[in-house]
Amino acid sequence: MRAMKILYFSDSRFPLAALAGAIHTGRLPAGELPARDQLWDLLSLNIRDGAGRIISLGQDDAGNKVYALSVKGERGMIYRLVESFLHIYNIPEAEMIMVDNNFQDNIFLQSGQLLCRLAFFAPLGCLLSGIGIKNLYSGLADWALEIKASAANLP
Repeated sequence: MRAMKILYFSDSRFPLAALAGAIHTGRLPAGELPARDQLWDLLSLNIRDGAGRIISLGQDDAGNKVYALSVKGERGMIYRLVESFLHIYNIPEAEMIMVDNNFQDNIFLQSGQLLCRLAFFAPLGCLLSGIGIKNLYSGLADWALEIKASAANLP
């Protein structure tokens, strides 16, 4: 079995693809909500500078390299860019799995991100973001584990 490259991507404003990828690699726990410090310590969760950059999240148990990309509203372009990149560098498409994160920001994440930009309201923004993550986390974790299991079963 050859190791694959797995790219989680999303067009959400909050880096949900990075959360899913971190769950996939084990950097974040799947069965329980992680501590706040675990979430914010991930370099991949740098909300201001993370959009449009491919972030390496490490390897999973099967040796697959896991990456995340958030692009804020440009979902269709990701396929074209990655396919072009694979073609230019002669990388077989069979070595890359692109995982489209269909989870969307909820109202808590949207509000929290907006308020985090304002110094006075940043604590409230963090609280709302935490509530938003809590509401999505279980479903996101289950989905990331399904992707991990299916990638492990590829020939």
